[in-house]
Amino acid sequence: MAEPKPTALTLAKDFVEALLAGSHDHGFDYELCKAMTVVSASLDPNPRAVTRLTVTLAMCNLSGTLHGGAISTLFDVCTTVALATARREGFWEMAGVTRTLSTTCLLPVFPGEEIEIVGEVVQIGKKLAHIIAKMTLVRNAAIFGRTSKL
Repeated sequence: MAEPKPTALTLAKDFVEALLAGSHDHGFDYELCKAMTVVSASLDPNPRAVTRLTVTLAMCNLSGTLHGGAISTLFDVCTTVALATARREGFWEMAGVTRTLSTTCLLPVFPGEEIEIVGEVVQIGKKLAHIIAKMTLVRNAAIFGRTSKL
């Protein structure tokens, strides 16, 4: 009897765990991945994943707001988590390399605030995927960042 197909949520969580294991407990993205939780994932209507984390002071710039580099890294990782939900044998088994990452920040975010990142695969082919994401503040659902990634 064949093993059951893993769910999108299992694939997303396993991907984050593999990132953490492969980082050897250090690195900028390690700290961000360690802080985030995959809360949901699905394949319909498009592959997507939802992650949450609470912003820490270590993620902030000298002005005391979430650093643009942290925002870009979170978008990069979370869009790849969304892509991981579509993986299967012979298709996107490796995460790939980000070709283009464009980010727009709309509001400052402060330490202690919980954020949610929703990544969604818009189009996926053999070698290229287009993924979009948005970041919102959990307390009021205000969108503070958007990205598009190839």
